[in-house]
Order: sequence, then C-alpha cells, then structure tokens
Amino acid sequence: MGSKNISLREEVYEELKREKADDESFSDTVSRLLSVRHDEEPHPLYGLIGMLDEDEAEEVRERVEEFRADVSEEMEETRKEI
Repeated sequence: MGSKNISLREEVYEELKREKADDESFSDTVSRLLSVRHDEEPHPLYGLIGMLDEDEAEEVRERVEEFRADVSEEMEETRKEI
C-alpha cells in the first residue's frame, strides 16, 4: 500500500499525537478516529445510553434548554453592545 504526505497545523499535530496509542502508527490513529466518526465502531459515548431514567433525562433536557436560552440572551446582549 502506498503512502501520502500531508501538512498539519502544529496544534492539530499535537492533538493527534495525544490521541495516538503507544502501539499505533499515525495512520492507525487517523483510521480509528475516522471509523468512529463514520459509525463503523460505536462512539465511546454510546456506553452512557440507559444510564438515566426518564425523569433524569427530562431534567437534563430542561437544563440544556435553559443553558441555550441563557447563551442566546447573552449573545444578543453582546451583539447589541458591538
């Protein structure tokens, strides 16, 4: 199999390096990350499914909605100041 050279910004390279396991090549790391992205492997957060009962899930949804409303309000106030 052939190979290709690519350029990465320094911060992207450092992030990729942090993701790389000791026994992995960079190609293996990129392949693993892309396979998760394309749902060939379950996403690591899928293990959290079922950890909340319906009442807890509803509370999380409500808090997320409140957070979004607060952020939207703050962004609108900031926009008006600019």
